[in-house]
Formats: sequence, structure tokens, C-alpha cells
Amino acid sequence: MGWQAGTGLGATGEGIVIPIESKLRPKKMGIAFKGYREKTEQSKLEARRRGEVVSDDEEEVRPRQSKKGDAKEKRSDAWKKPKKVKTKVEHKTYEQIVAEAGQEPAASGIGQIIDATGRTPREVTSLADISLSSWTPSTDPTRIPEVRHNLRLIVDACKHDLDGLAREAKALEERKRFITQEGIRLQKKVSDEAELIARLQQVKLVVDDIGAKAKELASVYEATLDDFSPLFSTLLVQYPVEFDKYRLDEIVVAAIAPMVRRIVAQWNPLQDPPGLITTFRTWKQALKVNSVDKPPDTQIDIYGTRIVATPPAIEKPMTPFESLLWNVWLPKVRTCLNNEWSPEDPTPAVKLYEAWSTFLPPFVRDNILDQLILPKVSKAVADWSLKRSTVSLHALVFPWLPYLGLRIDYVLDDAQRKVKSLLRSWVPADGALKDLGGWMEVFDKGEWDAMLLKYVVPKLGSLLRDEFRVNPRNQNMEPLKQVLAWSTLLRGSVFAQLLETEFFPKWLDVLHIWLIQPKVSFEEVAQWYSFWKRSFPDSVQSMPGVARGFTRGLQLMNTAIELGPDAPTMLKRPDLRAEQAIANVSMKKSTATKVAPARIQEITFRSIVEEFAASHNLLFIPTGRAHEKSRMPLFRISSNIGGKGGLLVYVQDDAVWAPDGNEYRAITLEDMVLRANK
Repeated sequence: MGWQAGTGLGATGEGIVIPIESKLRPKKMGIAFKGYREKTEQSKLEARRRGEVVSDDEEEVRPRQSKKGDAKEKRSDAWKKPKKVKTKVEHKTYEQIVAEAGQEPAASGIGQIIDATGRTPREVTSLADISLSSWTPSTDPTRIPEVRHNLRLIVDACKHDLDGLAREAKALEERKRFITQEGIRLQKKVSDEAELIARLQQVKLVVDDIGAKAKELASVYEATLDDFSPLFSTLLVQYPVEFDKYRLDEIVVAAIAPMVRRIVAQWNPLQDPPGLITTFRTWKQALKVNSVDKPPDTQIDIYGTRIVATPPAIEKPMTPFESLLWNVWLPKVRTCLNNEWSPEDPTPAVKLYEAWSTFLPPFVRDNILDQLILPKVSKAVADWSLKRSTVSLHALVFPWLPYLGLRIDYVLDDAQRKVKSLLRSWVPADGALKDLGGWMEVFDKGEWDAMLLKYVVPKLGSLLRDEFRVNPRNQNMEPLKQVLAWSTLLRGSVFAQLLETEFFPKWLDVLHIWLIQPKVSFEEVAQWYSFWKRSFPDSVQSMPGVARGFTRGLQLMNTAIELGPDAPTMLKRPDLRAEQAIANVSMKKSTATKVAPARIQEITFRSIVEEFAASHNLLFIPTGRAHEKSRMPLFRISSNIGGKGGLLVYVQDDAVWAPDGNEYRAITLEDMVLRANK
């Protein structure tokens, strides 16, 4: 490869001369442990040859101490910072470095000089030999490429700098624009704040006037709240935004509170229910009465579907006016209702509640109903008695029904039991029950009809059967009037059947006896007939059964007129029940082929049985008992208004079950009618 001994490696001989040596590191010692230097003699000589300063006094590692000493030294040095070792710098001259490297110093002088001003470079011995006359300008583009390259770099650098300056100018322009807009915004904000300060100063003047007026009226004995109206109106009309934002209703309530206390102390809610309500109603907006803040709906997109999520309910504190009502108005009302009001006279309390109910917050209304009114009404209903009480049950309960809402069952359960007990113990001698018609809307229609059929209809039938007599000379209409008083309470078909069974047979018998007299006056008979027809209300006369009875009497009169002198012997005695049975059979045959019209309402099989029995002049009367095996309620199908005789049945699985020996078997509706008429 051309290498010679004693020379360095490489093409120019600048590499190492002495081969690399190895040096054994002491046992269990890491690299550079405690300043240990691992340079070999070869590396030191090479360093000196290269002109580096190498110290000959290399520190050797101290001999190992005992294990205990090493361990103790390690523990003591574990928390100490390592000591900084300052390297000693030694300065040497060029001649010293060359002498140490074993080479002769080069002769002093400039060195080799190359003249590159001409077409071809040449070596000169001194700068004076350089000739500048040989240089001439040239347009050759291939010459001085270094200059062109440097110019290109300079141009690129300048372009980059110019682009940066342009970007910076643009950023400064945008910042200037932003600062301008921000200045406009801040100026507008300053003007708005100045305007707000001016408005708040005006509000403060009005508030000061309200405070002065409150102090002035506090010393006046007969002052009224109307003196505050102009000031409150000024706040609401001229400063509505500030009124809501800064809750100026607190100032309004604070101003009127002392006078309200004085007025309420002298106020009697039962004698003057709408007291203060007129003034408060004009201030409804100022007092923020029943103001509801609608929370915003939160819409959530779940799989493409918009769902409105209701925020959780937050209990709001009382407004100042609500606090005034709770602490000043309500205690006065509570005292009057507890100590002075009687449920037997509900009018004052009802007027008080009606006047204030739309003005009071919900929790105050609920407190009045739940703690003041309903307990007293419920106790009055529980203690009510027909003989002892001075007012009807209707007067106790019905005035409060429009306001009870869901609380209605709390009162009506007791009242319905009282009504049932009243009907159960009622006798015709007690006269018509007062205000009983209103209870029809309270009870279920089926329950009401069943209750009257069980407790009232048999007693009315007994009254007509035992105490009513048709006497043209001295007619006592009192029993019939007692019966007619129930015409609006009983079902029309039941009431008509009651009259057909107990009234018209007696009436037709007397008419027949009168018509068969030898010297009958038909004019008197006609007047008598007209008298009886006028005795029945139009609603009763329009009932099919009642109209049939009067029509039968008119037919009997016409037949007697046609027979003339033969009427006493040839005029037959009318049998209304037998005639009605024949008419029902013929009606059944004529309507058998007709298609039943579609019903609008869904009906039960029991209602079908009731209608079928009513169409055959039979009553469907509850007995109040149940069948032993099926535990179904028993009913008596009978033509007797007193409920005697007839057929005992119960309804189950869309069938009528009647006794057959010791057991009950299902029968048809036709068999039921036949067995009930036996």
C-alpha cells in the first residue's frame, strides 16, 4: 500500500505512528471511576506529536480500603454533590510544539503565493510579482460562477427578507384594523356605560322618592297604597329593563310592607274578601305576581333524532311579594278561617278564595285548601246528620268542588257514604230530600240507578199502593206529589213503570166506575181528565208509559161515548197490565226481523238485560246479596214495584243464571220474562 516504517498512516502520513496499545483497568472499577485516566503511553505520544498538551503526572487509583471503609465512604458521599475538577491549561509556543513533536520548524515567510489573476494560475515568490495589467473585463457567462452563485444566494436571501417584511406589514395592518375595531367597541361600551350610569342615577332618584313617600305615609293614620301608584308606574314604564335586571320589586315590596301590615291588621277577610286585591292587581307587574321563567329546552341529537331534554327542576326561592303574602297576609286569613268561619256557611270563605285564587302563588293556595278549608269541611261532613244539621250536605260540599281538583276524593268519599246512608234511612214521611239532584253528577250513573232502585223505588211504590187513593170528590194529592218529586232523579223507564204499576190501574178503575154510571156527565169527566193530566209535569207526560196510561183513559172515555146508554153493561173494565203484556208480545214479533242499529257506546250484558226487562215492564232490582258459589250480585226481576215475587237471577259470562231446583242454570231472556211474570 506504500506505507513506510516510522511514518504515519494515511495518504499524507497524518495518522498514528505507534500501534494502539491496551491497558488493563483495575478489578471492579468502572469507566472514569474517581478520576482514573486510562490513557496509554502510545496515546500520550500520539497526542504530543499532534501538538496536544499531555501531563505526565497521571493520577493512579488509591489502594482499596476495607469493605467497611468503602461502604462508609459510599454512604457519606451518596448525598454530596460531585466536586468540580478544574482543568489546568498550559500555553506553549509553536516552536515548543514542533520541538516536542521531533520536527524542524518551517522557515519564516508568507509561504507559497499563487497568482490567479491571469488565464492560468502561476506561482510567484512575492506579492510584487503579481501583475494586474493582464486583467480585462469579459462578458463570458461561464466565467466567475462563484460570483453568480453568491449573487443568487444574496438575491434569494433578500427575497426571503422582503417576503417576511411583507407578511409582517400585513400582520401589522390586521392588528391596526383590530385595534381600530376594538377602539370603536370600547368607545361604544364607554358610551353605553355612561348612559347606564345616567339611567341608574334617574332610577335612584325615583327610588329615593319612593323611600321618601313611604316615610311620609308611615306617619299618616289613614294613608292608602294608591299614593305609590305614580312612582311604581314610572319605574315600570321608563325603566323596564333595569326593573327586571336589578330586581327592583324588592324596593316596591319594602316600601309598601309597613302599610300593608297596618291595613291587614284592621282587615276582616270574611267580611271584606276582596280587600287590597284591587290595588295589588294594578301592581301585578311591579310585584311580579305569578311570573314564571320558562327554562330553555335543551336539544340533544341522538342518532339523528332531535330529543328535547328537560332540565332538572330547581326549587326557586320566594319572591319578595310572595314572602309578604306568606308572612303578613296568610296569618290573618288563617286566624279568621280557624276561629270565625263555619263550614255550614261556606259563602264568605268561597268568595275569599275566588277573589284571591288567581292572584296567590300555588303553594299559598295549597296551604289554604289543605290546612284551613278541607279539614273543617271534612269534619263537618263526617258530623253531618239529617235531623241535627241545619244545612244540607249539598250546601257543605258542592261550593268547594270547582276548586278541589285532585283533592275531590278526600271529601266525596265521606259525602257519598252519607248520601247512601241517607237514602237507606229515608221514608216518604220525611218528605223530598233537599238538593239531592246535584249528587247525580257525583255518582256513577249505574251506581246511582242501582242505589235508587234498592232504597227509594220500593218505598215510593208502597206509598202509592198503600196511601194514595183516587177520589174525585175529595182528592188528596200529597202522596202523588211526593212521588213526582223523584221524577228528575229516577231513570225515565223506571219512573214510568212505577206509575203504570201503582197509579194508572187505580186511576183507570175510578174512571171506569164513573163512566158506567147511568147519568154520567162527560163534561165533568173531561174536566177531571184534564185536571189529572195537568198534575203531571211535561217531562213526565212525555214518558212512553205515562202517555200510554192517559191514552188508555182517553180511549175508555171515547168507548163509553160510543156505547151511549149501553155503556153501563157493555163497557169492559180495563186491565192495563194484561193489555201491556199483549202489546209487548206483538211488538216483539214485529221487531224480530229488524236489524239492531249499531251502538255508539260499548255496553255490557247486564245493561242489555236491564233494557230487555224494562221493555217488558219489569224492574231489575239489586237485592244487596250475592250468590254463595259464584259470589256474583243477585237481582230480582219483578213487575211489583215493592220487589215482591218475581225471579231471582245473577249475570255472569254473558248469560242470565236463574234457580233450577237447588242449583242455578243459564236461561234465555225470553224464559226470564216468562218466569218473572208468573
